[in-house]
Amino acid sequence: LAIAEFLEQSGLVSHVNYPGLKSSPFYEISKKQFGDLPCSILTFELDSKEKCFSFLNKLNIVRRATNLYDNKTLAIHPSSTIFNEYSDKAKEELGVSVRLIRLSVGIEDVRDLINDIKNAVTVRPVQ
Repeated sequence: LAIAEFLEQSGLVSHVNYPGLKSSPFYEISKKQFGDLPCSILTFELDSKEKCFSFLNKLNIVRRATNLYDNKTLAIHPSSTIFNEYSDKAKEELGVSVRLIRLSVGIEDVRDLINDIKNAVTVRPVQ
């Protein structure tokens, strides 16, 4: 939840999908079914596929992997991995855009994860 709230408030991403956010259309059903612990998976969108790959390449703590519910935090680009063989039309119908990142949060310190994500998504000027 802390990561989803950070991303939603940061202005660094264009959209965050997490049922524990009050802005989520699934918030009420999530609260009813799961209470204060909806899940450890969220998705968010960046501005482009290239920015997604750049983000993944800049991560230091978060690992790139397709597993779910690992004790380590994992990130992937679903469109080019688990949905790679789907047609563009099918991906669109499923809400899997080329700008989408999936994050499965592990047990690391949330402040470390937020800093890693923030550093990876922030565009740094070339020096």
